[in-house]
Amino acid sequence: MSIQDNYSFLEHIADTTEVNNISFDNWQQLNSSTIISMARKFLIEKNIPVRKIPLKTIYAFITDSGLESLPKQQQRWAILFSNAVTYRNPCKQHLTLVKILRDASLEEIEILHYLKKISFIEYETSRIWIKIKGIEQWAIEKLDCSSIDIEIILENLMMKRLIEISNSGEEMRIAPLGMHFILECEKPFGLS
Repeated sequence: MSIQDNYSFLEHIADTTEVNNISFDNWQQLNSSTIISMARKFLIEKNIPVRKIPLKTIYAFITDSGLESLPKQQQRWAILFSNAVTYRNPCKQHLTLVKILRDASLEEIEILHYLKKISFIEYETSRIWIKIKGIEQWAIEKLDCSSIDIEIILENLMMKRLIEISNSGEEMRIAPLGMHFILECEKPFGLS
């Protein structure tokens, strides 16, 4: 089998309906370009001063964001990228956050958003514990996942240190890393 045969096979099995059936060759380049354009447009429109970031981080953004074709996730990538280059943002761990966003499923991120919404009061230290059964029920209803999927998702979030499980194993809350990750992907730095 040739390389062209492999590309033909990938084009056959890849769901490219969201990107207007473009060729598989150009898919990653188009996605990363779209995300960088979104970030750049935002930074220019809001007149936000930028800083230099390591080439290693830029490379990770370009290669890893290119895998994302969902508009909701592309927006998260664009916000994360704009936050990485925002001059006054004190965070220097964007390479770590890029890896988390690359590896996270849409469902994992939605659960983190939900946990932030219901368990974060005012300060990072005021994160409250939530019953795991309640989170599972919410995810089954809102994310259309099976209970096996939810179990895997929660295990992944725990292994990535994005959530914490109580000693009893019955409650969970968003971990500091999960909170920081969601904040960096949710809203551009410095905007209220």
